[in-house]
Amino acid sequence: MQYGITLPSLSNDATQFIIDGTKSYGDALFSAQLMGTNSPQLRDADHTLLPTLNNFIYDVDFYVTDASITQVLEFDISMYMNGIGMIWGTQCNYLGDKDWDIWDNANKHWISAGIPCNFVNGWNHLTIHAQRESDNTLLYQSIELDGTTYTLDKTYPPGTADSTWWGVTVNYQMDGDSKPDANTTYLDNFSLTYW
Repeated sequence: MQYGITLPSLSNDATQFIIDGTKSYGDALFSAQLMGTNSPQLRDADHTLLPTLNNFIYDVDFYVTDASITQVLEFDISMYMNGIGMIWGTQCNYLGDKDWDIWDNANKHWISAGIPCNFVNGWNHLTIHAQRESDNTLLYQSIELDGTTYTLDKTYPPGTADSTWWGVTVNYQMDGDSKPDANTTYLDNFSLTYW
């Protein structure tokens, strides 16, 4: 992972991600804690902010250097509080069924969302809308890729988490292909909007 990339970049400040190795289908998870116990940005020490958050928008531009070796790209929002784990996991299973998958927290497995994921070599734009219901049910609202919006409206119960975990994180994961081939992607203009 390397910050401050100017080419390719849309803002002159992209982040480069490289996966390389010897294991087929290996992966690398990149995570940033945006708020909570260990966050350098927003600690929520008195535990009053997280319970008020119900809506999230994950918005990012991502650059694919070679789609033919890009097995999976994963984009997640995670929220942990009071022993409850809520991961709005979304992954583009590009070399698999070319559909978006979403994460079922309670049963700990991926489920096909039944909508296509067709990114291109070069820049792509992704927007994910998610919601936490009043009973902590996870609502996957929509995924927008390169101007096409797919409404999901799918709900799943939350999972469990260590009772000491408190915070919101965002993740980006690259999964390698069967060979494995070295692969490089870039993220730019990332934001998480919450209310």
